[in-house]
Amino acid sequence: MRFFQKIAGFAAFVLAFMALGQSGRSQSPSDYRDMASSREPGTQVEYSSFQFRSKKAEEQIPCPVNHGADAFDALGPCHWQSNQFQHLPQWVWVHFAGPRWIDKVVLRAASAATMPVEFSGQYLERGAAFRTIFHAKDARFDPGTLTCTVHFAPVTTDNFRLVIERTAAQVTPQSWLAELAQLEVFGTDAPEGGTAAATETTAEGATVPHACLAPTAFVPKIEEVGGSLAISTPWYRLVLDKQQPRILSLALDSLGKGELGVNLLQQSGAYPVLDRPFESATPPGKGALTRAGNVFRYAPVEVAPGVLEQVAIQAVARGFDLSLAVTAKHAVMLRGGLFRFEFAANQTPTTFVCHPSRLMNYGEVPAYLAAPDFGTAYVTRTGDAAAFYRRPSSLFPATSYAVDITPHLPASEDGLNEIGPQPWHTTLHLSVQAVEPLPELLKRDARLPRFPKYSLDMTQWRPDTGVVSNSVMSINCGLAMLFYAEQAVWAPRLEDGISPMELVGASVDQYFNGARGYMMPNVNVESPEWKSSRETAAYLVISGWYVIRTIGGLPQAKKWLKPMEAVTNRIESHFDRDGLIDEPGKEWFDVYDFEGPDALTNAADYRAFLCMADVEALLGRQGLAKRYRADAERIKTVYFKTFFNPATGVLAGWKSPDGKLHDYMFPWVNGFAVYQGLVPAERAKSILQTMLAKMQSIGFQSFQFGLPTNLVPMSPSDYFPRTSGAPKQADGKDTWQVYMNGGATPPHEYYFIQSLYQTGLVDDAERLLWPLMQSYEKGTFNAGIELPGQKQRNPVGSAFYVWDGSRGRGEGYLPEDWQGVDALFTGHFGIGFDERGYFFEPWSPLKGRKLTLEMPYMGKTAPRVVGFRSGEN
Repeated sequence: MRFFQKIAGFAAFVLAFMALGQSGRSQSPSDYRDMASSREPGTQVEYSSFQFRSKKAEEQIPCPVNHGADAFDALGPCHWQSNQFQHLPQWVWVHFAGPRWIDKVVLRAASAATMPVEFSGQYLERGAAFRTIFHAKDARFDPGTLTCTVHFAPVTTDNFRLVIERTAAQVTPQSWLAELAQLEVFGTDAPEGGTAAATETTAEGATVPHACLAPTAFVPKIEEVGGSLAISTPWYRLVLDKQQPRILSLALDSLGKGELGVNLLQQSGAYPVLDRPFESATPPGKGALTRAGNVFRYAPVEVAPGVLEQVAIQAVARGFDLSLAVTAKHAVMLRGGLFRFEFAANQTPTTFVCHPSRLMNYGEVPAYLAAPDFGTAYVTRTGDAAAFYRRPSSLFPATSYAVDITPHLPASEDGLNEIGPQPWHTTLHLSVQAVEPLPELLKRDARLPRFPKYSLDMTQWRPDTGVVSNSVMSINCGLAMLFYAEQAVWAPRLEDGISPMELVGASVDQYFNGARGYMMPNVNVESPEWKSSRETAAYLVISGWYVIRTIGGLPQAKKWLKPMEAVTNRIESHFDRDGLIDEPGKEWFDVYDFEGPDALTNAADYRAFLCMADVEALLGRQGLAKRYRADAERIKTVYFKTFFNPATGVLAGWKSPDGKLHDYMFPWVNGFAVYQGLVPAERAKSILQTMLAKMQSIGFQSFQFGLPTNLVPMSPSDYFPRTSGAPKQADGKDTWQVYMNGGATPPHEYYFIQSLYQTGLVDDAERLLWPLMQSYEKGTFNAGIELPGQKQRNPVGSAFYVWDGSRGRGEGYLPEDWQGVDALFTGHFGIGFDERGYFFEPWSPLKGRKLTLEMPYMGKTAPRVVGFRSGEN
């Protein structure tokens, strides 16, 4: 039985009384004092989670709650805040230097808005059972001092844990968070011979664990490499330390071609571990490696006092089994897991593609381990329960990337778990797979032999935030959600119903509840204070529509109706008198100084209104469907005449309040507008041809890197100074081809290519598409994440290239770089998707063929493509 379910001790459950603002109580012992104070020798404090306030690893520590009301850390004055992406309950846990007799707790809230109103005081008895001392359900704090004092029957213990279950905040995400300025625990030293509740019990006499794997006839390639042993097949390579249980190297090749030169792990590798609260991890001991056929077994090692773990690996043709066995005489508490993978994101940002867990930080099994541009392994399990635990780290850049195999999914998000006294034995099966969508189409094209290596590159899931992000090491961006959603439509069909679109849905849900993101505050979307970048609101609505129309169906539409309407109504509130949306702020192109309505945001808002109208119609709300369709038509009526620039023959980027068109011949603006149907048919082709002719005249032919952000150099007046690529010369040529002043980049190119197909310029579309596809085949856009003190696998960079490809900018990885793959399906193959499902476009070479689809539509599986796009759609 898990220790979370053993909150016992209601015999000791005494809430004597709560006194507002009282600072003490008369005591005869002269040593009555705050036992949690940092001035007490040997006192330690642990936290369920905390807010990362710095990018520096050495500053990623919680603000202390036992340093007084005026606490500060390396960054200045602060108070403890739980992690913004996690949920209540949250806790602060104090370990004293020895047994203490305690009878009073004083809490000082950080603010009236977030003060705890329901909380418990607990201590840990021997083993792994917490005992409740008191429970306050509707606590009242002194409004002047923001303090609350709780007296209780005296307890002798060496630890105290405050569990905050509810705060004064009523709305997400604030209602997820816990904050505390100070925690004081008053008492005296326990008398000689006093009984203490120990936080750790030595488990001597534990039985020897046995990781049961039996040899089979399969024989992998085996090489002696100094003090290690290399095991390989064409699908994977493992290098094992021969002296202690440690995987030194892990490489995957989804194609089985033996391309295994990149290690997915840091130098520390993957190894047994047990992190106990308030204790340093025991270094892995010596454990000799032995071999029996295709089974490689380490001798058991002690991972904590009296806790033994054995690791065994069985090699099979297309994968391997990792068997873990642990024994302990008594229950032992741990935080995280029992086997840790330290991934090398500077090589490639390996991620887990799985069902979103109900708990932050966790990933359930089965799951896919996806190493972008290298290989994908399907992970299943036999034996005892197990899950993956991503150890929390900062948003950007994350300074560590460690994933543990933990015994089971616990009851809360704090990472606490237990092992023993029952033995635990689980075996994870990692099977290297070649996953790809519509395989009967892709396998016929000799130009796409490596597609399975990048078929999941659009997904960078962070279980510690519950949001698809720039990468597993980076921040989440609502302004990129549309890229993820449109790519997820064409994701491979995976086992067990796992789907990148499900991760898109979880991300949208987090944002609707107010999760923070780039240029997004920690505010619920239904709050009037919610704001974002110019296009984010529309992207959330459109992404939500994709989730509903693919995997979600009517149940998802009903669940999201209120937040989707709130976001759509916010867009609606920004109509100007000319019939366009004038949303302040930046965009994905975050170095441009937009003023007035801009063309991309209005095109996105147009689509969002149509998507919202469709959702309303699905739910039988025809009046609101009509209203939102009218909003879309309002934009369409004035869009082209507002943004079309007769001087250049293309659409401008934005129109400032002085009436000036800001036109640098942006391919992303014009492609997106044509794609959304906002340009009259007779004009759309000429606009695209003008853009192509301009590319030719300026000498751009590097379509393998994407398209230039702009075809005319930017003016300093329209580009934020002191940012990457910011020009200083009036003609903008001093930084030409640098970052967003003409750098070539893949994101947004999909819309331009798709517009070429839509307007009948199929040859031009193919001319742009296939160089880009060849870059995907080569892995050009995955440089490895740029991290402090670590060398990127490809130092050239991942995006915004100078046209000769010698230098790029960016973090090393962006999922939207792979959006061009969509054009393979919607353009080259001509398979469309709208509210009716999947259909063939007029130019599709597949018309007349029966194509097996097996892709999601309205929560079910669509077996095949049906119908064609009609002239009126």
